Amino acid sequence: MSQQITKIKGRIKTVTSALKVTSAMKLVSTVKLNRYKNTMMANREFSKRIDDISTDILKWTKVKTQYSVEPKDINKKLFIVVSSTLGLCGSYNANIFKLIDSSISEEDELIVLGKKGLTHFKNNQEQLILNFSNYHSIKDEKIINQITNFVTGEFLKGKYKEIHLIYSHYHNSLIFTPKDHLILPLKEEKEVDELAFIPILEPNEKTLLNTIIPMYLKTTIYSKLLESEVCEQSARCNAMESATDNANEILEALNIEFNKARQAAITQEITEIVGAAEAL
Repeated sequence: MSQQITKIKGRIKTVTSALKVTSAMKLVSTVKLNRYKNTMMANREFSKRIDDISTDILKWTKVKTQYSVEPKDINKKLFIVVSSTLGLCGSYNANIFKLIDSSISEEDELIVLGKKGLTHFKNNQEQLILNFSNYHSIKDEKIINQITNFVTGEFLKGKYKEIHLIYSHYHNSLIFTPKDHLILPLKEEKEVDELAFIPILEPNEKTLLNTIIPMYLKTTIYSKLLESEVCEQSARCNAMESATDNANEILEALNIEFNKARQAAITQEITEIVGAAEAL
């Protein structure tokens, strides 16, 4: 009986240690989630305005930009995959990998952000042209600039038919889904309302395109990475909350089991004492 009590005590100690870890990680993830979520909300209006302005310029301009021309006789695509570096974030990475595995072909190439993505594609080294395993958060502005400059330069060289960004789209703190966003080529909307007023493009169309498009691409990549960051922290927060609840349930069951075992041990000792006294 004493061995059973000792065993239960050991399990209680183990679960209590795990409970402290999951509670701490939940607290850290909650703080990060609130910070990145506020940043995402503040960035949405700016990103939307850049997107609207770029769409209007592409709609009304008569100048053909290289960013909207799909290279001929090229079928190879480039996928930028945003994964996490840290684990314990539920199905966040699994959903991303499921989408990219169903989208990529043998001739396509990859740019991977995060150690989890690098581990997943360890058998696809011939497709992996760039990896950013040291990518931790949206604060890594050098990486964002490097990605933007690389994809635009390679697309303008005519190396890729399309460039996609695989990221997690944030709906709310419980729902976030993997998305495939087409970065390049830019889609031109030529359907114009007959009653719409033609905007004044100053100083000229070419200068506007050369200025706004790089800004639009960088803003788009930054916004999607920021949204993925929010989804990752939200997924980790939910996972740690579930783990904490499970640990509390297990701890409660172990305490009941411990009390029963201790009560049984006490009853047995009393029975032995009474039996010994009667024998005397």
